[in-house]
Amino acid sequence: MKIGVLSDSHDHMSNITKTIDFFITEGVEKIIHCGDYVAPFVVRAMKALESTNIEAVGVFGNNDGERGGLHKILGKTLKIFGEFHEMELNGHRIAIYHGTDARILQNIIHSQDYALVLTGHTHEVKIEKYQKTLIINPGEACGYLSGTPTCAVIDLSTKILTPESVTIINLSNL
Repeated sequence: MKIGVLSDSHDHMSNITKTIDFFITEGVEKIIHCGDYVAPFVVRAMKALESTNIEAVGVFGNNDGERGGLHKILGKTLKIFGEFHEMELNGHRIAIYHGTDARILQNIIHSQDYALVLTGHTHEVKIEKYQKTLIINPGEACGYLSGTPTCAVIDLSTKILTPESVTIINLSNL
């Protein structure tokens, strides 16, 4: 099972569209957004999801001010679960948290309750293993701070997740 992960899209419509199109072409089974969509109109850049069976879920980030609008408008395309969400996919417990408060993020990681922690906020790609937990920040889909828009594809087919389970995609190359 492959999942697509993005974060910090910050209304960059063309990069959101590129990311969604790439995930569809790549055959991911689920898309996870780690927050900072920013405005509800980003749903237009996710239109291609409507003709697929790919479930898209996410959490809020610190720049998501119009949360009610995001819930209402993105609702059928991408379900937002608040600031934190946990799920199980292919036998792996997964935590999703934007990362706004570094102390909370560290507590989630150090709990060792999750095989995978998905985060964002820093706009920096991070692939790190802490004991049994793989921590992934896919970087920024917008590319505003780093100049390099990125997303990630994670292969959940192995029993133990490793940094080799993750592929970072440079959206500029698509």
